[in-house]
Amino acid sequence: MFQEDFFSQNSGPWSKNIKVLWGWEPLICDQHFCCTPIPPLSPLSYSFMFTNMKHEARNPDYKAYTELMISRNKFMKWMNFVMVKIEPGYLEGELEFAEMHEQQNGWLHGGVTSTILDMVQGFAAYSLVEDGQKVFTVEAKISYFNPGIAKKFYSRGGVVKPGKRFHFCEAEVYYITEEGKEVIVAKGSATMAVI
Repeated sequence: MFQEDFFSQNSGPWSKNIKVLWGWEPLICDQHFCCTPIPPLSPLSYSFMFTNMKHEARNPDYKAYTELMISRNKFMKWMNFVMVKIEPGYLEGELEFAEMHEQQNGWLHGGVTSTILDMVQGFAAYSLVEDGQKVFTVEAKISYFNPGIAKKFYSRGGVVKPGKRFHFCEAEVYYITEEGKEVIVAKGSATMAVI
């Protein structure tokens, strides 16, 4: 797991001799232990978890039903978050960054990020249910990787394992740099109940 020993043998945990941990570089800040953001990875590494998400819709009109559920989501409209791609068990969305999405440092608010993840996963679950069934989030986990510093954010996600009563989903929020590299802001996983 580690490229090198986390601490040198003759130093305490807050020593300046801390070595590089795989995936991030530890820093010493007065009395705090911090880390730099994870460097951008290739788009392939981000989208890898979605390449095998090929599902068959239970509802032949899955797209119309999913769009109907999306149109009923008032909070999503208020945020100006839009879905741009709907496939069985897979969705993509976009958010034009605005002042109302900022946290105290001017970056994308973590609550906005978690809401986007929840919506992408939830509506991906809707695309795999029968007509008239409802979907609810019953469990969610979010990991924040980098600050959201961009004019536009993207999200993609889907159902990893569908079931009759529960769908297990994953999603991610990212932005694209001027050089064309994707930078992941957060990843999430959720369990969606089907009723």
